[in-house]
Amino acid sequence: MTKKGRKAEDRAVKYLGSHGHHLVARNYFCHRGEIDIITFDGDYVVFVEVKRRGAGSYVAPEKSITAEKKQRLIHCAKRWLMENEYRGDARFDVIAIHEGEISHYEDAINLRSC
Repeated sequence: MTKKGRKAEDRAVKYLGSHGHHLVARNYFCHRGEIDIITFDGDYVVFVEVKRRGAGSYVAPEKSITAEKKQRLIHCAKRWLMENEYRGDARFDVIAIHEGEISHYEDAINLRSC
């Protein structure tokens, strides 16, 4: 991970914590990919993808997640749910950091889509 990527994730963790999320894990790896952050938000386990873009980028960070990337993220999330025998509610959020501003998109990726 790049230094900028790590800083973006650190900012996202701090942001989520200030909004009531409780950190479960960072950088959860499975054979098909990685989930940046896993938290609990009330009764939900929340898988979080962090995307950042600097000034001059033509694509908004939240728009840069391809269908293939979504499939890998969903696969890893389902793997985590299975490994942890979690049967409660789950969702996938995106934290987008663009030119220093944070946007939080709840339930941005449909976990039931594959």
